[in-house]
Amino acid sequence: MSMHEKRFSISQFLVYLFLILITFISLYPIFFSFISSFKTVQEYTFSKTALPSSWVMDNYAYVFRNLNFLSYIMNSVILVFSGMILYLFVCNAAGFALGMLRFRYKLSIFSFVLFFQIFPQMVIASQVYRICSKIGLMNSHFGLILVWVAYFAPFGTYIMSTYYSTMPRSLIESARIDGAGVFRQLFKIMMPMAAPMIGTVSIVGSLAMWTELPFSLLLIQDPGNRPLSLGIAIMKGEHGIPIPILTAAILVSAIIPLILYFFFQKKIHMGSTAGAVKG
Repeated sequence: MSMHEKRFSISQFLVYLFLILITFISLYPIFFSFISSFKTVQEYTFSKTALPSSWVMDNYAYVFRNLNFLSYIMNSVILVFSGMILYLFVCNAAGFALGMLRFRYKLSIFSFVLFFQIFPQMVIASQVYRICSKIGLMNSHFGLILVWVAYFAPFGTYIMSTYYSTMPRSLIESARIDGAGVFRQLFKIMMPMAAPMIGTVSIVGSLAMWTELPFSLLLIQDPGNRPLSLGIAIMKGEHGIPIPILTAAILVSAIIPLILYFFFQKKIHMGSTAGAVKG
C-alpha cells in the first residue's frame, strides 16, 4: 500500500468516525425519548438509560385521557393549515414579483426582505406583543397566524424569488402577448412549474409553524386556544408531568410532521436540486 493510499484511508476513517459521532449525537435524544416513553415513572427514576424491562403503553394513554392533547393537536392542525395557505400565497406572489418582474426599488425591497430574516424571535417579541395588544389580536388564532406568516414568509420569499429568477423570461413574455395578466401568469403558468420548490417551502414552513413556541407563548393565554407546541411546553409546570409521560407527548406530536415529510420527501429532493443548473 502506498503512502498516499494510507493517508487517504486514515482521513477517510476519520471522516466516517466524525459522521458516526454526529449521527449518534443527533439520534440519541430520539432514542432516549422513545425508551423513556415506555417506562413507568418508578423504572425511569432508577434506570434512565437502560431499555424498559417491560414496555408499557400507560404513558401514551395518560396523554390522551388527561392532558387535553387532542384539543392541542386540533388547534395546531387548524393554525398550520390556515397559516400555510396565506404563507404560500405571500411567498409565491412576492417571490414571483422579486424574481421575475421588473419595477423600481426592486433591489431595495429584496434587500429589506433578506435583512428581516436576521432578527431572532425574542428580539422582536416585545414589539409584536405591543402591536397585537393594540389592534386586538391577543389570544386569537388569526393574530398568531398573521405573526407566523410575517415572521416566516421572508425566508420562503427569498427561496421562491431565487427559484423564479432562474426560469425563462420568455414564458411570461409569451403569456403577456396572449393577454394574460400578472395573477394568471403566476397561478396558471409559473406556480405549476415551481411545484417541487413549493413543496420544499411548504415542508419548511409547516414544520416551522408546527414547532413554533415563543410567539405562541406570548400571544395565546386561553388554554383552549393553545397549539400543540405550547401545550407540551407548559405541561411540566402546569400539571407536574413526569418525564416518561412528557416524552410520550413529544413523540406523539412528531407523528404529523413525520407523515408530511415522508409524503413530500420526493418533492423536497427535487426542490433542493431544481434550479441548481441554469440554462
